[in-house]
Order: sequence, then structure tokens, then C-alpha cells
Amino acid sequence: VLKYVGGTVLLEMQTPKLLWLKKNMKNTWARAGHFIDLPDFLTLKATGQFSRSLCSLVCKWTYMSYGRTQGWDSGFFKTIGLEDLADDDSHKIGKTVMTPGTNCGKISATAALELGLSDSTFVATSIIDAHAGGLALVAAGAKTKQDLIGRLGLICGTSTCHMCVSVDPIFVPGVWGPYYSAMIPGCWLAEGGQSSTGGLVDHIIKTHPAANDCPDE
Repeated sequence: VLKYVGGTVLLEMQTPKLLWLKKNMKNTWARAGHFIDLPDFLTLKATGQFSRSLCSLVCKWTYMSYGRTQGWDSGFFKTIGLEDLADDDSHKIGKTVMTPGTNCGKISATAALELGLSDSTFVATSIIDAHAGGLALVAAGAKTKQDLIGRLGLICGTSTCHMCVSVDPIFVPGVWGPYYSAMIPGCWLAEGGQSSTGGLVDHIIKTHPAANDCPDE
């Protein structure tokens, strides 16, 4: 597992968050029916059906997506003290895994009414917000898979994520991935960047000597 996340699972990924929850909020942990990421929560609310995006699970949850390693690594969960996540065929963290963009169900009547959509609308499997931006940048104008190689997309917000894809896996210490088919089918994704660049920009603006001379907006 660690080989495919640059050697270290960072705190902003989901397994450290789940481990904290298990250790510090034991009653909540015992009562929880599902642990679910925001993109997959949105498709759940839209369809009423549980499914998980390969993008979210591979990039944030330590799901393995290549060859014989496809699926959850129960040995890794046991090693870090989260062995119960593998119970009931990994029911709480996702046993129906779908690739981004594939049909994950028709919109529910409630969601159709709330969103003002036709109840015949189909919902696509989600993709993480930064990865949607990465897909748009890396694939812009591309006609072949080779056109994707050598491009670097920078997605800026609360963090800055540098994203590129390759035909073969490339292992770099400290760089997330390589993740197979997590952003572009059949390609390996590598992610690097800084976690708090948005906050840093805010800090620079607010502490600048001229900050008080600028309007609030």
C-alpha cells in the first residue's frame, strides 16, 4: 500500500482520519453504518444507491486498483488497527466500486424534484474536484493517449495539486501514486503539491503593509 502513496499516508487521507475516529470517538465508530467521501455522498444523495468512485478510493482511501492487487488490502488494515473495516465484505467503506463517469443509477424522485431535473436523468460516478480539474487540463485537445504524456496540470485552491499521467507506473518518494486509472482510464496518475497554499496566499495578503488600505472585498 505504501509503495503506491509515495511511501507515507498523509493525515489528510482517510485511513488516518478513520483511525483517529476509532480511537477517540468509540461510540460514534460503533454506530456508524458507512464511511463515505463527499463525491460519493453526492451520488448517494442523487440516486439513493451506495457505490464508490474508483478515483476517491484509490487516491484517498488506499484502495488498490491494479492487477492482482485490485481491492482493499485487509493486511494493511490489520497492521494499522482498522481490521474491522474489512468486515462484511468492506460494507462500511465500499464494496461496489465504479470508474468515474460510468452510470451509477437513475436520479431519485426526491433529488429530481429538489434539483428541478427530469426523473429520467442518469447520474455518473463521481471524481474528486481536483481530479476533475486535472482531467480537463491534461486531456485538453488530446486525440491519443500519447498526447496526455508530458503535460502537467496545476489545480489551485486550498492546496495546489500538480498532476500528470504516464503509460507506465513511476514511483517517486513523497509523490502520491502512481494510481492506475484513477483520473484517466489506462493511465497512471502521479500527484504532488502543497497542502496549504490557499491559506498561505490569504496570510500574505492580510499581513502585507498595504492590507489596511485595500477594501474588504
